[in-house]
Amino acid sequence: MLNKVKRFAIFIGIFLTLFIVGLLAGVTIYSFIKVPNVESLENYAPPEATQIFDRNGKLITTLYDSENRIVVPLKDIPKSLQDAVIAIEDSRFYSEIGFDPIGIIRAFITDVVHGREVEGGSTLTQQLVKNIYLTPQQTIMRKLVELVLAIRVDLTLSKPKILELYLNEIYLGHGTNGVEAASKYYFNKDVKDLNLAESAMLAGLISAPEYYSPVRNFELAKERQKIVLNRMVDVGFITKAQAEEAYKQPIKIAHSNSKWGGIAPYFVDHVLQEMAKKYGYNEVYTGGLKIYTTLDYKMQEEADNLVKEYVNKYKYLHVSEGALVAIDPQNGEIRAYVGGVSYEKSQFDRVIMAERQPGSAFKPFVYLTALEEGMTPDTMLSDTPVTYPTPEGPWSPQNYDRTFMGNIPMWEALMLSRNVPSVKLLAKVGVENAIKTARKAGIKSPLSPNLALVLGASDVNLLELTSAYGVFANRGIRVEPIFVTKVLDRNGKVLEENKPIPQRVFDEKYIAVLDNMLANVILHGTGMAANIGRPAAGKTGTTDDFRNAWFIGFTPNLVCGVWVGNDDNSPMYGVVGGSIPAEIWASFMKSALAGTPVAYFPKSSEPIGSPGNSEVSVWVCGDSDKLATDKCPNPILKSFPKDKVPTEYDNRYPGGPYVPKEKKPKENPTEGTQGSTEKNKPVNLPKHENNAIIVLPQR
Repeated sequence: MLNKVKRFAIFIGIFLTLFIVGLLAGVTIYSFIKVPNVESLENYAPPEATQIFDRNGKLITTLYDSENRIVVPLKDIPKSLQDAVIAIEDSRFYSEIGFDPIGIIRAFITDVVHGREVEGGSTLTQQLVKNIYLTPQQTIMRKLVELVLAIRVDLTLSKPKILELYLNEIYLGHGTNGVEAASKYYFNKDVKDLNLAESAMLAGLISAPEYYSPVRNFELAKERQKIVLNRMVDVGFITKAQAEEAYKQPIKIAHSNSKWGGIAPYFVDHVLQEMAKKYGYNEVYTGGLKIYTTLDYKMQEEADNLVKEYVNKYKYLHVSEGALVAIDPQNGEIRAYVGGVSYEKSQFDRVIMAERQPGSAFKPFVYLTALEEGMTPDTMLSDTPVTYPTPEGPWSPQNYDRTFMGNIPMWEALMLSRNVPSVKLLAKVGVENAIKTARKAGIKSPLSPNLALVLGASDVNLLELTSAYGVFANRGIRVEPIFVTKVLDRNGKVLEENKPIPQRVFDEKYIAVLDNMLANVILHGTGMAANIGRPAAGKTGTTDDFRNAWFIGFTPNLVCGVWVGNDDNSPMYGVVGGSIPAEIWASFMKSALAGTPVAYFPKSSEPIGSPGNSEVSVWVCGDSDKLATDKCPNPILKSFPKDKVPTEYDNRYPGGPYVPKEKKPKENPTEGTQGSTEKNKPVNLPKHENNAIIVLPQR
C-alpha cells in the first residue's frame, strides 16, 4: 500500500514538473511570438512630447497627444531620484534577474492576510515590460508572460539602461509620463535640478499617482514622501539625519492646468500648424521635437498683460478685442505675438487671420512713393475741398475734423494725418506706383487700385503691416518675419535652421526722410500718446465709424503693431489710433526696450521743420529752453531754427517726455455728437452730402 502511495506521489510530482516546465516553455515561446526582439529596447523611442522654447531657451510649452513625456538620459536624472525609486519600488533591483522571488512571496503572504491585493511583487523590470508590451489585465497568463519577458529583458539589457527606460516610461499623474515631464509639472524644474525632498515626493507617486498627487492633497503627498525617505534610510541610501532634513525642507508646487501652458497660445498655435505641414501631426505630437522660436518670454508676458489690461479698461467704449505683434526689424524675428484677449474663449488669431482696413496707417507707403519721385517734406500740398468722379458717383474725401488748412507742407500733412492732401498726393504719384511701394515693403494682401487706397480702404492683417513698417526701421532693408530659428529631432539632429535673408528694397536716403516725418507724428502729431522718451516713429490709423484703431510704430531695433476693435466689426465709441493703440504701444515699448541703449535713426538729408523749412517747434520748459519733461511746471510750444533745436531735457524736473494732455473720453461718448442722442450708442455720421459720396475721416 505504501509503495502504491509513493509511486502515485512520484507520478504526481513528475506530472506537475512536466506541466510547469511545459507551461513555462509555452509561455516562453508565446513571449517570443508576442515580443520577438527584446533587443530593440536598446533603441526604444516611446511617444515623446515636443518642446517649444523661446529665443533664450526658456520653455514656452509642450505639445503632446496622449502621453506627455520628455525623454532624458540617466545621467541627467539625479542619484537621489534613482535611489528613491529603487528604495520604494524594488530595493533588490541590482541583484535580481528580472523578478524577485522574495518580493513575490512577501506580497503573496500580505495579500492572503488582508484577504485582498495589498502589495505588489513586481520588479521595476516587470513594470517596464508591462507598460511597454502588455495590457493591465490581471490574468495568470499575462503575469507569466510578464515574468518571462522581464527575465529576457534583464538578460539582454544593462541595469542602468533598464532603469533609464523605466524612469522615462512610468506614469506619474496629471497626464505626465516619465520623470522629466512630471518634474516640470509639479515643480517647474528640469529633473536634473531636483533635490532629495522633491525626488522622494516624486518617487512616492508611482504606486498611486493621482491619489498621492501633491496638487490634489499635499498633506497626503508629504506622508508618502516620509515613507519613501524612511525606506531610503532602511536600504542604506541616506542617513536618518538626511531624511529628517529633507522632510522639513519646504517644497513649492507649481503646475499648469493647461496643455498649452499659459503664454503665447496664438503664437504656439501658428508654430504648430507650420510644423505639422512639414513633419505631420503625429511627429509634432509624439516625436519629441525641440522647436526653438524667436519669441522673447518677458516681452510676451508684458504684451499679453497690456492687451488684456487696456481692453478691459476701455470696455465702456465698446472695445472687446485687441492684438499686438513685435518684430526685430533687423532679422525679422518675432518677439511678441498676442492674437487676442483670451485664447480659451476664441482661437481666432487677430494677428494673421483678421483682415481689416488699416486707415491712415497705410499713408506712409504713399508718402514714400512721393519721396522716391523727387518730392521733399516741404513740397506743398493743397488741403482744400475736392470731388472726384467715380463709377459709384462723385467722391469727396474729408479730413478727420471736417476742416481744411489750405496749402501745407507734405511733412505736416502726414504728421497731422490730413486726408484730403493725402488723396491728392496719391493722385499725383499714381495708384499703381503706390501699390508697388507697398508690395516692396511686404504688403501681400489684395490692394484696390483707387484713390481710397491712401485712406486704408483695402484690408490687411496686422503681421504684414507691422513687418512692412520694419522696412522703415531697418533703413530700407526687408526681412521676412521668422517664427522658428531651429528644429531638432529627439536625438538632437538639426532638421531645419532658419536664417534671415535681408533684401534692400528702398534707398536709405528716402527712408531716412520718411522716418523723420513719422517721428514728427509722435512728437507733435496724431501719435503723441506714443512718445516713449527715445527716438521713435510711427503712424496712427482709424477707420469708418471707429471700427478699427491701429498704431504701428518703431525704433531702429524694434517694430510693434497694435490693433483694437471688435470681431463683429461693430463701431467703437470714438476710439482712434492715437488713443488706446498708441497707449498700449508706448507701454509695451518702454518695457521691451528698458535697459537697452538708445538707438538713433539715420540723419535725413531733407531737414523737416515748420512751414518755410526754417524752424522746428518743440515743447520746452518756459524758463530754460530745454526739452520739457512731464514734471515741468510751465511747458510751452516754442519754435527754434533747425540747427538750434534743443536736444537735452530739463534735468531740474526728472521725468518722462512731456506729452500734451488730451481730453478724456466722456462716460457717454456720444453726448453732444452728431447722429445719436441715445447713451452708449456709436456715432453715426452721414455717409452722403449733396449727392456726393463721403469717405469718413481717417486718422
